[in-house]
This record gives sequence, C-alpha cells and structure tokens, in this order.
Amino acid sequence: MNDLKNCIKQYRQIDDEIRDLNKQVYEKRDARKTVEQEIAVIIRDPQFNAIKKIKLEEDGSTISFKRPNEWVKPWSLSQKELKELATQYFGIAGEFNAENLVKFIIDTRKQSLVATEFSFTRTVPGEQDE
Repeated sequence: MNDLKNCIKQYRQIDDEIRDLNKQVYEKRDARKTVEQEIAVIIRDPQFNAIKKIKLEEDGSTISFKRPNEWVKPWSLSQKELKELATQYFGIAGEFNAENLVKFIIDTRKQSLVATEFSFTRTVPGEQDE
C-alpha cells in the first residue's frame, strides 16, 4: 500500500510541475505573439517588401516570415464539410471521378484559407532542416 501511495504522490507532484510549466509556456507564447504583431507593423513598410527572412548572427538561427495573402493556412476537413463539398461537386461537375473530386475540394478550401496575417517561423541550426 505504501508503494501505491508513494507512486500517487510522485504522479501528483509531476502533474503539478507539468501544469506550472504549461502555464509558463502559454504566457511565453502570448508574449511572442505580441512581439510578432509589433514586427508585422514594422515590416508592412514598403522598404521591407523584399525581406523574407533575417539571419541572427548571435545563434545562427533564422526568422522567416510570410506576408498576408502569400501563404495558405494548414487545414483539416470535418465529415460535415466533406459532405458539403462532395454535394457541391456532384451538383456542378461534368466528369465525375475521384481525382476531380479531390482537386475540387482542395481548390475550394484553399480560397477560404489564404492567410490575411503574417506568419513567423524561427529555424535553429541542428533542430530541423532549414
């Protein structure tokens, strides 16, 4: 019984630590988002139009950014949305086949997912491919 109590106590302690760390991560993400918004205001200026990324000499990392209307957000499709798109396709399509259906779904979804905001990505050497 003592073994179980000790394990439960350890579990609770680790879980509390994870909760605290998650809270800190959320706070840091909010702070990063605020800085991203400040960067977006600055790089909207036409003098920065040609800049797509900035290399940081301090650590060799690179911050890349995509401008509004230049990238498509990642997406998923619910069963309801899939049914709606398939219904639209079969209502207007001339030649029915799987390839045309997939193309129709992708083209239709892309139109609504073109980003209207900046996107920022930091790449650190050794962590992932640049």
